[in-house]
Amino acid sequence: MRDALDQIQSALEKHRETPIGKPFFSDPRYHVQEFSQENFKALEGKRTHLAFVDAGNQELLGGASASLQFVRVYAGVFSGKKRVHQERHEFLCLTQSVDGATFQSTLIPLEGGLLQEEGVFTVNGGEVQDAEQRSKAAQVGALTRRFAEWALCGKILQEFDDVTVVKDGTLQTSVAKESFYARRALSKTTETKTLCALSKTSTLLTTTGWSVTDAVQTMAPSGAWAYEWIGKSEQPDHPAHIAVAKLHPSAERAFRVEAAKPHTQIPWKSLEENASDPAFLGYPYGLVDADHHARVTNAEALSWKALVYAKLGQEADNLAKHTDAHAWLSKL
Repeated sequence: MRDALDQIQSALEKHRETPIGKPFFSDPRYHVQEFSQENFKALEGKRTHLAFVDAGNQELLGGASASLQFVRVYAGVFSGKKRVHQERHEFLCLTQSVDGATFQSTLIPLEGGLLQEEGVFTVNGGEVQDAEQRSKAAQVGALTRRFAEWALCGKILQEFDDVTVVKDGTLQTSVAKESFYARRALSKTTETKTLCALSKTSTLLTTTGWSVTDAVQTMAPSGAWAYEWIGKSEQPDHPAHIAVAKLHPSAERAFRVEAAKPHTQIPWKSLEENASDPAFLGYPYGLVDADHHARVTNAEALSWKALVYAKLGQEADNLAKHTDAHAWLSKL
């Protein structure tokens, strides 16, 4: 075992000796920016309100032909370090197969009313990438979480002046219906109302196999900084400029940050001020707050499942029995 681990250590150390290369995007619609010290900048800029948006979901009942999801989306608006507004929206989403290729989702609002005007919508299952052990119905149903995030981003942009909405994750969309909500949110941006995203993780690589974030950090000056830009996208499903930033001088991590076009000014100073919580230096507290309030806990899901199974009885068992063999094996 020790010899095997020595080999792994040696391979990892050898890889660190390779040049960092340049950012790699397989899609030619991403315009790569060469690595350069000139791309580093101080965390400056106009201070704005920051609104942090996140969502959570849990499947309550699932089978090959249908999925019932509980979805929650949350936004917290901050002025400096003080939260000045928060709102939460919850709904049930029942997704059913229509013809094997098309799925229809019905939204049942519980709190807040977000997406209530949509009622029922359809998604082409062919647009959804297959995920192991999950039915298409479950995957389509889970997408409503992302629709709700975009819808809440647009609502905050419409209702607040001088605000930057920070979405958890990236600004890339995956299906046509999500692109619809994204475009609607982006239409509400202005010079004083901008939309960004910050991702806890990044899988972007360089042409020599480095993590892009690691590559930038090897070049970085001391202290806190922003690196603009890694790449600029012309892809319709991802209208963004991509940056990397270390938001606190004592932070260990830098994060991928995106700015939606055409208003790509990121309020770095405001983000820095919000990223000083000692529990996670360099990560905006507003995203911690949003994750906490948006998360659907296992305990909540179990409570909802009990209600669902009590109401539907044998019908629920019949729906789930074709896809729950893994759960039964786990109990053995």
